[in-house]
Amino acid sequence: MTGGGDILAVDGAGPGEAEETLNFQMQPEFEEPQATADAGPFSTASDEPPFSRRVLTTPLHLSVAMESITNRWTDWNGYTTPEILTTLDDEYRALRHAAALADISPLVKYRIGGRDAAIYLDRLVTDNAMRLSVDEVMPVVFCEDRGFVVGDGHLFRLGEDEYRLVTDELHLAWLLDSALGFDVSVEDVSVALAGLSLQGPHAAAILNATGFFEVETLRPYAARWFDIVGMPVYASRTGATGELGFELWLDPEDAPMLWTRLIDKGAEFGIAATGYALRELARIEAGIPRAGRDYLGAFSAVDAADASTPFELGLASLVDLENGHFTGRDALRRLKQQDPRHLVVSLALDFPEPVQFCAVERQGEIDGTATSVVFSPALGINLALVRLKYRPAPVALSVGVDLREGLSVRRLKIPARLLTEPVIGSPLRHAVPAPLLAEY
Repeated sequence: MTGGGDILAVDGAGPGEAEETLNFQMQPEFEEPQATADAGPFSTASDEPPFSRRVLTTPLHLSVAMESITNRWTDWNGYTTPEILTTLDDEYRALRHAAALADISPLVKYRIGGRDAAIYLDRLVTDNAMRLSVDEVMPVVFCEDRGFVVGDGHLFRLGEDEYRLVTDELHLAWLLDSALGFDVSVEDVSVALAGLSLQGPHAAAILNATGFFEVETLRPYAARWFDIVGMPVYASRTGATGELGFELWLDPEDAPMLWTRLIDKGAEFGIAATGYALRELARIEAGIPRAGRDYLGAFSAVDAADASTPFELGLASLVDLENGHFTGRDALRRLKQQDPRHLVVSLALDFPEPVQFCAVERQGEIDGTATSVVFSPALGINLALVRLKYRPAPVALSVGVDLREGLSVRRLKIPARLLTEPVIGSPLRHAVPAPLLAEY
């Protein structure tokens, strides 16, 4: 028997006859009955074409996956991102004693440009956006008319009339509505811009070795363009870990090459690729609330009681009531004279093993909700961000936890204490110049 189409070639016979002859020759002596499968239970009718269903991955997905030994992934703004690449303890040690590299491309990025860009942003955010110079960054919060927070993020000034707003959640509809009447363009450029985060005491040394010469001279919340073997990279001295750190913004096509270069040059400094779980642990240690987790934006909260003002989120330093008019200013002036309804605060439990809890109690009554809970490896205590009812005087707080011991459960009530400042905050994050390895 020959391969390809020759199997059907029969002299003197047409195509139909050849096929009939072949079928006759291969017919078994007897024919077994064939079971017919009912396709119903195994398929679901859908109007969506199969090719349109896809997993969202960042430009660094394959590069990051090469560093994974756990195959543990999670969702971040719809993108598949690593939760833990090695172990959380190892990644944490890298962050606090060497450097932690992470893919932050799932953050939402907006380009804001045009003749009225500065005026528009000064009307949008609660701080004075006009004081932001080119190649500077400022943390911002923006509210609606009642003074409730819509979202927060970091505002970059890239040029005279060009800005970038980086947020945790999508806000394009609100940004466009707020732009009415201004000569300004607002564009979601999230997919057109990759992001890397390098945080830790050796971050500046690694960047310097990678070609970011004199990056240590950047002040906190300053940024600068660098040329790294032909790749334009915008480096900012920003981060949400409480450590010395930098964030790198560049074209998606260049991101894998920069990742590989950082891993290679950073090996001798103890660099480690890290996942989303470490980012969450570090921000909770730094006392930073996250939108959608620790507070609901004004348009996400079904009930106005679930929305928050900047004062209730501990973001009063980002509100300049003496600045010109901005959305929510009049409401915030009134609210500042009143007691807050609740506060988002940091809580510590001096308990030597990880526990999970939700309700925070005061004298046997539920007084608040724990929105983010982690165990700090450095301190050996449990930390949480908590939404508490406001009390004018200090109160004794506790949480109830259930501990599994074999097939039995032990219920405990553990005292909790309020924290007035972040438990982790490296002095290196403010140092100028940032220390290189030889100086650390």
